Amino acid sequence: MLQSFVCPRCNNLSFMGQRFCGYCDLAFLYTCPLCGAEVGSGNSFCGACGTKVEWVEGNAPPLQSEPAVMTNTGIDAEQEALPAQQISLTQQTPQDKAEAHQERSFALLKDGHYGLAIDELTKAIEYDPGKAIVYLLRGGAYYKKGEYDKALPDLDKAIELDSNLPAAFYNRGSIFYYRKQFDRAIADFSRAIAMDNKDPGAYHNRGCAFIMKGQYDKAIDDLSRAIELDTSDPRVYCSRGRAYVLSSQKAQATEDFRKAISMTSDPDVIQKAEEILRELNEE
Repeated sequence: MLQSFVCPRCNNLSFMGQRFCGYCDLAFLYTCPLCGAEVGSGNSFCGACGTKVEWVEGNAPPLQSEPAVMTNTGIDAEQEALPAQQISLTQQTPQDKAEAHQERSFALLKDGHYGLAIDELTKAIEYDPGKAIVYLLRGGAYYKKGEYDKALPDLDKAIELDSNLPAAFYNRGSIFYYRKQFDRAIADFSRAIAMDNKDPGAYHNRGCAFIMKGQYDKAIDDLSRAIELDTSDPRVYCSRGRAYVLSSQKAQATEDFRKAISMTSDPDVIQKAEEILRELNEE
């Protein structure tokens, strides 16, 4: 769990390793856990005693990293976070402020606070409008909220600034899918796969789009590839089972739906799979 402290200026929650407060932009210094000297968040060693200070990336959404956590063999892991101290605001550049708001958004996104994350990312864009990753993150947050009309321009902008972001194409393709623009969805999923051919989700989504286009052989190929990459998702077996049904391959469909039922406790998945199996047995 990330260590946290209260910003000494605005009293809002901040996390160990943040360079600036995500609310008031106050710049932070930390104290060395061994000698108590001031240590900047970007420094690897204490300048006074040489104690090593590590900024460790934790588990986070794709293309992101959590606010850093300070670790040291001279401090107990359960000890409260050391207090942050103020430094001159004149040292902050617009890019620094943008980074602070972007860092703040990571924990909010991880905890599902998408509205608050959007506020932080909007502030980051105001300070530095040229970073593709921030538009990608905000577009993803809008997507999670189901606000596709707001998500799409952000994803377009992310791709304009950096065309090598598979997540941007993946998310935009998902929006096109929900809008029933299946050709555009397939094109974007294909771009995502071209950049990352190990992502089962992209193959699954493109396979579903092929089903909607009536291209069942292509769908089965994509869904089989998704299963090769990840055998643990019952939804993919259901999707492939559906493609088998539509292409009149009853035995293969039955096998896939039975497999899906055997590997999940999700009542929705089980109910839908059992309904289709009953229909297949009645034919």
